[in-house]
Amino acid sequence: MTDEAAARIVLVPLDLTPAGEVKIPVAEEYARALECDVLLLHVMPPGSLDAATVQRSEAIARTYLDTVAARLRAGGIAAEGVVRSGPPGPTIVEEALLRNPKLIVLGANVRPTLRTAVLGSVADQVAKAAPCPVLLVHPRGETHSRHALRNFRQDAERAGVLVQRSLGLRTIEVARIVGSVDRYSELGPDFRPKQRGKRKLDEDRFRRMANAIASGLEMPPIEVAKLGFGYYIVDGHHRVAAALQNGQLEIDANVTEYLTAGDEQGPERFAARRAFERATELSEVGAARADTYATLLDEIEMLRQQQHMAELSHAARRWFMDVFRPLWEQVRARQLAARYFPGDRSADVIARLAAWRRVAAPELDWLAALDRFVEAQEETEAGTSTTTSRNG
Repeated sequence: MTDEAAARIVLVPLDLTPAGEVKIPVAEEYARALECDVLLLHVMPPGSLDAATVQRSEAIARTYLDTVAARLRAGGIAAEGVVRSGPPGPTIVEEALLRNPKLIVLGANVRPTLRTAVLGSVADQVAKAAPCPVLLVHPRGETHSRHALRNFRQDAERAGVLVQRSLGLRTIEVARIVGSVDRYSELGPDFRPKQRGKRKLDEDRFRRMANAIASGLEMPPIEVAKLGFGYYIVDGHHRVAAALQNGQLEIDANVTEYLTAGDEQGPERFAARRAFERATELSEVGAARADTYATLLDEIEMLRQQQHMAELSHAARRWFMDVFRPLWEQVRARQLAARYFPGDRSADVIARLAAWRRVAAPELDWLAALDRFVEAQEETEAGTSTTTSRNG
């Protein structure tokens, strides 16, 4: 989503339920008619976004928005997803005031509650305070997800025609394993059988696996499919269940990535990430923009030269721990990608910061530079708002 198009968007809050998906074709129709991009927004409960780590609830939300956005892009509509936390109504209004959309496509409340009677429904709150027209669409279908785990086949169908590429063996975050390819309906959020009888039969195998992992026994990698932000288990459900019980944060996996065939930037991004990983031996850096990898590689090379390190991979690991990871947490804590660069990952924001710092403030340390960078974005935002107001 380009900066020039920032004021020409249709804003679509989504709650991840099947009932809310009726808004997507409506938003697509209006986006075409108004010549707008689409910004998909999911609002998580206040305080539920953890700056230091990705929780599964966030991973599920980001994965869902990725699949919806991919389908829209395949149809020729620029679309991005944003995850924010806060009270739904005010957060949607805040996003609308920030983006100045042409239209908000919102689901109408169909089941009044005591809370909505006192505070007003989300639709009421948004309609009263939004800076643009609000189109209310009656939800249709189930208002809750039937399964605790995401269904790869359903999400893949939503994303459109897919092509697959092998990413090979890598270490992935357990929290980003959001579903299963074949067993999503029979397993609970702990990847154990939901039915008591099947769970009892499963207990011995699960215990052996959990004890083996706890004792430090090396386990074979699991097999996963990657779609958007999330991973879906192909093989290794017991290993993931045991890892969750043992509090394991990461797990080795053979990864096959699925990309929407209509994603024009997909091949370039894939090639850029492959080149970055081969040069640095870092597999933890995920970006939405291909040019991010070249920018970050330049930063690692500069660090290698400054510290007179022979191996680029050694410099890369030091850069990751001393520079990237602290910045990553700060970017997440301030929700900078969501606020200033919809569609970016935290790595993309860090690359933007690095490019800005080289020109504007090379004398500043990274955290001080981040503060100054944010100030520059706020100044740009204020200037854009003033120009928009005058032109309006």
